[in-house]
Amino acid sequence: MAARRLGKRTVTVSARSTPQLVLIDPSGARTQVPIGKTPFTIGRLSDNDLPLRDSRISRHHAAIVLENGHYAVQDQNSRHGTFVNGERVETVRPLRNNDRIEFGVPGSYVLLFVSEEESLARLLERVDTPAPAAGTTSRELRNLNLLLEVGRSLQAGLALEDVLATVVDACLKVTGTQRGFLFLRNERGELTLEVGRDHQKRSLGPGDFQGSPAFVEEIVRGSQDIVITNPRGEPRAVIGLALPRLPHVASLETTLTEYLPEALGVIYLDTQLSSQVFSESDKQVLRSLAMEAVGVIENARLFTAARDKERLEHELAIARDIQQALLPKRFRRHPGFQVAGINIPSQQVGGDYYDLVEIPGQRYAFVVADVSGKGISAALLTSMLQGALAAMLELGQPVGAVARQLNRYLCQRSEMNRFATFFFAVLAPGGRLEYINAGHVPPLFLPAGGDARVLRAESLPLGLFEEGEFAAQVLGLQPGDTLVLYTDGFIDATNPRGETYGLERLKKAVARFSSRPAEELAQAVLGDVREFARETPPEDDMTLLVVRYEGNA
Repeated sequence: MAARRLGKRTVTVSARSTPQLVLIDPSGARTQVPIGKTPFTIGRLSDNDLPLRDSRISRHHAAIVLENGHYAVQDQNSRHGTFVNGERVETVRPLRNNDRIEFGVPGSYVLLFVSEEESLARLLERVDTPAPAAGTTSRELRNLNLLLEVGRSLQAGLALEDVLATVVDACLKVTGTQRGFLFLRNERGELTLEVGRDHQKRSLGPGDFQGSPAFVEEIVRGSQDIVITNPRGEPRAVIGLALPRLPHVASLETTLTEYLPEALGVIYLDTQLSSQVFSESDKQVLRSLAMEAVGVIENARLFTAARDKERLEHELAIARDIQQALLPKRFRRHPGFQVAGINIPSQQVGGDYYDLVEIPGQRYAFVVADVSGKGISAALLTSMLQGALAAMLELGQPVGAVARQLNRYLCQRSEMNRFATFFFAVLAPGGRLEYINAGHVPPLFLPAGGDARVLRAESLPLGLFEEGEFAAQVLGLQPGDTLVLYTDGFIDATNPRGETYGLERLKKAVARFSSRPAEELAQAVLGDVREFARETPPEDDMTLLVVRYEGNA
């Protein structure tokens, strides 16, 4: 189907010459993606050859195509445009090695086009080849171009130790020095030797380093990126090459950047050839190699952070399973009423909570709560609220007393600026519903055959003021009356145009599906919200509880 849409014939590319895309995700992590066929489609939907999970990227945003035997990028009438090296692609733009492809939205995915793969060893061998007798300038320009090509190839994903060894080897070749050492800051801020090499590519250890530690520290802390010196008049030259930190983005909206003063580490080179002359071309090559080394070091650290994140996500998945197990999955048939519930966390764990609890006196307690914030901290406070409420319901206390004690409990145990909106109701025999709305979004009360009205909050949320007052309200339910409790994740759902679903749409959906049983009504409302959102991921937890009174409860 992609081939018909693009008007191109699908072409299978041979593995030997397969070009690559280097995918850089918003965190900076890199992944190699081979272009195994053309057209090679890119977009938000999963039917693309390269799906990108960003709601701002168009469903079918761009494609890599073959034009007259050369690779090019084609924009697919995307919303925000496709850009190559900062220039917008009007229709089709030919691609060259290391072209940067972006999708018109800040902080999103970036692609680097790599037209061919060439081993580092082969490139370095080419650098070793004597330059043609065309003058020093020609030789320096040639070495510069070749070493920059080596630098770009370092992004191909070799093991960190191999990449750093290659960088040191390249620095030795450019400068004609005899020994090189690469030092990095560890987690304690100490400089440690990562790689030691001599000009014959033999490994060197800490005992082989005879330079000045103070000189190395000076390079790391100083403002100069390259220092060349002859220490104490000795017949040798020393080069210190700083490995600068990558710029830190302080604001995505205004694109402010801040360069951190202290470097990641240093490359130390020395030679007994004191007459060695280092040209500006040599320095440019060294700066380029230093930046490539910094890139792979940062990527390696990001990879470690990604593994830690993966471990955390695994633990969060377990926490999610436990949290979801504490929420009702399916409600059994109760005498006198129907009930159905939905809970969709926006993250692994959420801050929404709902429940139905049978309490003494043939009564039933319904609760929907929304803890401020999202993620782990909100989930912990939710668990506290759920456990405390369960204990209080066992004592059979009145609605107002339960709310007051819960409020005091949260004020004493939760951190500042943490609170919970809370709707709590108790259904007694004969249809008497006593409830408290503590700062919660207004539930919908739909009388049988009547128009929906809202049950607005009469009290402040739980956890704000320890001595808060919570006055209960009373409703007399008749057979066929429906109560729809929800959290703001439903009415705050947005579509691709940035519009919110809102309370009025919710009222209309509830009225439209009001004749259905509680379970079908809940699913129909959820379906209406999802149709409105059109695949825009939810930004908040979504919880819905539907209660249909049938009498004789």
